[in-house]
Amino acid sequence: MGERRELEFEGAASPAEVADTLCRIADGIRQRALSVSLGEEEITVYPDGVLLKETQATEKKSKAKIEIAIAWRRRPPDADTDGT
Repeated sequence: MGERRELEFEGAASPAEVADTLCRIADGIRQRALSVSLGEEEITVYPDGVLLKETQATEKKSKAKIEIAIAWRRRPPDADTDGT
């Protein structure tokens, strides 16, 4: 098993910028290849098979938040071959 790689970032964005990011994520899931980059670092993942989706919404007096997590099991590199 390879080493764990992680990119995390947060910052202010307009509603339009957030919507664009969500659309790019959706496009990457549909294409089964999704790249995330921060500076020189880049991670590309390949969502395939059954995806597990978790959505959580919270609201307090002056703050609201929606968290979405998407996970899947990685297939072994030779899983796409039929063995012939």
